[in-house]
Amino acid sequence: MAIKNSLLIIIFVQFFNCAGKNYKKLSIENPTKLVAVQDSLLSVSGNNQRIRDALVTANNSVAKRYLNTGNLKLAVQHFNKSTSIDGDNKESNFGLLIAEGRILIKKGNKNGIWDAIEKFSRASSLFPRNGEPFYWIAQSYTKLGDTEFDLILESYEKSLALDLDEGLRLEVEKNYKIAKNRKSKLDSFWK
Repeated sequence: MAIKNSLLIIIFVQFFNCAGKNYKKLSIENPTKLVAVQDSLLSVSGNNQRIRDALVTANNSVAKRYLNTGNLKLAVQHFNKSTSIDGDNKESNFGLLIAEGRILIKKGNKNGIWDAIEKFSRASSLFPRNGEPFYWIAQSYTKLGDTEFDLILESYEKSLALDLDEGLRLEVEKNYKIAKNRKSKLDSFWK
């Protein structure tokens, strides 16, 4: 049975190779399908850079989907797979740092939250124009305690000054206003 399965996998991989299948196209159009056969592809054609690049793209795509739906553990698994294929891929490393940091925030451990801030800072150095790490830094400071308003507001402001997708920008603006109002209330209370 194992020989039959191995033979089917080899035939499948060869079919893709002979058919001239564009792995890059498959990694974009149906990344889940490509990820499903990645171990076979790597074992048969692991030195083929086109296949490796396509697998990194596919894993990143699947990981982002999990990241966007809040399934952080699966996002980490796929970003880890991407980095195991290409450790220098900035997109994989960025996503991995964001996902790991978000897991640490969720756990709520004070030392873990500081570790999350460090991960988000490292992520920001990979893509300096991306505001997402600063949003998560602001969320981390908020989780540490609502009294660090200067750090929270500074992080939100930095996030808003950089590139954000529209959905995240709206979230950042909303949380920035909430933090600013809380700071104003606290300041007026102590006057």
